[in-house]
Amino acid sequence: MIEKEIKPRIVKGRVILKLKEEPSRVVATSVPTGRRSKVVNLGIASVDKILADYGTIGITKLRGPSTDSLPGGMRVRRVSEPETTHEAYGFTRTFIVKVPPETDLNSMVKKLKEDPNVENAELDYFARMAVVPNDRYFLHQWGLQRIKCEQAWELEKGSQDVIIAIVDTGVDRSHPDLVDKLVPGYDMVDLTDVESEEGCVWEGDIYTRDNNPEDENGHGTHCAGIAAASTNNGVGVAGVAWNCKIMSVRVLANIRCTTDEGTYVTGTGTFTDIADGIIWAADHGAHVISMSLGGLVPKNAPPPSGLKDAIDYASSRGCVLVAAMGNDGVNPEDYNYYAYPAAHPKVLAVGAIDKNDRRASFSNYGDYKHVMAPGVDIRSAYIGSDYADMDGTSMATPFVSGLAALIKSADPHLSPEEIVETIRQTATSHSEYSLEYGYGIVDAHSAIKKIIPEPLISAIDPCEAVIEGNLKDSADQKIYKIAVSNTLNINLDGPEGADFDLYLKKGAPPTIRDYDKRAYTVKPDEIITHLIDKPGDYYVMVRSYRGAGDFKLMVRRE
Repeated sequence: MIEKEIKPRIVKGRVILKLKEEPSRVVATSVPTGRRSKVVNLGIASVDKILADYGTIGITKLRGPSTDSLPGGMRVRRVSEPETTHEAYGFTRTFIVKVPPETDLNSMVKKLKEDPNVENAELDYFARMAVVPNDRYFLHQWGLQRIKCEQAWELEKGSQDVIIAIVDTGVDRSHPDLVDKLVPGYDMVDLTDVESEEGCVWEGDIYTRDNNPEDENGHGTHCAGIAAASTNNGVGVAGVAWNCKIMSVRVLANIRCTTDEGTYVTGTGTFTDIADGIIWAADHGAHVISMSLGGLVPKNAPPPSGLKDAIDYASSRGCVLVAAMGNDGVNPEDYNYYAYPAAHPKVLAVGAIDKNDRRASFSNYGDYKHVMAPGVDIRSAYIGSDYADMDGTSMATPFVSGLAALIKSADPHLSPEEIVETIRQTATSHSEYSLEYGYGIVDAHSAIKKIIPEPLISAIDPCEAVIEGNLKDSADQKIYKIAVSNTLNINLDGPEGADFDLYLKKGAPPTIRDYDKRAYTVKPDEIITHLIDKPGDYYVMVRSYRGAGDFKLMVRRE
């Protein structure tokens, strides 16, 4: 069902308040994290007066201090990238203020913004999953073929070290296509004192945050299956990222709504819960954060700071963030709104195509620097260890998230920006960038081939040789074959200012994850000395981690 009413959904009785750094240090009250609190002031006189005037009934802190990440997530951080903390992004000085549901929130926000101790005050919004239900048991997976996954899998099937966080309605943790793929997740839904939208009622688990992110809806399970269902196991469906892991972060709850057209159940959550879910995923090892959800924000309003800061934080920790553009079938700007988080510049927005490569009738569009992926009649996992076909930009999003995980698997050193640009630059465009199709339809094979080019192998003299070559850009590489029977010394002399690496493997060309020995300092020059146990063919690869230029490779046998 496509909703015809195009407008933001505002959470009643809630204001998000962010103090400036200096005043936040003198907060006299101990404010709990979570969603339950009897605290009604902060110990800052001018702010407390405003809170009292509007009948504040509870204050909670958005997030506590940074905690150590759980083990299990591969984290490659460049030397130039600073460590990021909750404190640095202001999460510990951001508060959720609860007031009576009939409160004039716009007036309260205006008053708070006028206070010199306040950095920002804003409304909270509802986000919904971006799905259109379809008939079940429609046996096909045309989307994988359309984005050329089969050809991409010849080069890269994904790494178990790479984690995709499904920030959604949860995941069916006993599903046969998902059970072996899951790492610990979390249920971030806490709708305590949050009134449902008019004409709707909450259903299911809405009050308790815990480590049981079970799916009561089916949407999150469906998205997880598209991104990374167990593949080549003789069961159910295939996922884009064969070997990558799934982290379930539940941020959307079931809500039952009644309209003139009938009753339907969908998944809804608040921007603050979604922000918490993003932060949790980033703190616990996620490399890709997939968000098949979104809400609308007035065009003249700034991006919601809580969700914006969470996205910035996750990106700074090396996460690729992907989000659905929504299913209203419009350009939200025509209605003076924008879709969020799809509009965030560090988020890769995704629209949906049908089997004829046309924009799906329900898919939103606009200037979001987006890409397109299959989103009609998409078969995937479903709750109850079942399978279903669904439509939506929700379904298109995990195709792109899975591709981002494949790229991260192929080269763990790539930054989020580099992964996003690889996806955009290798997309199949209808012509040029457009509001309707963005950069075009994602192409998994072209994207992976850009990261792992087919090796061009040159044979060199095993006794002593000097080879001159050139690498044109980051991730460019050259591979050489050497027939040798004893100790092998390899010296690389690279260009100043670049960072070139050496890889060695016996019997087959090395890759960045499959090698016998490698040398990878931050310098352009590298050395490998390898004692040969048995005669045979050895392959050496020169690869640019950063930079370009001419190099000399000196190989000699001792």
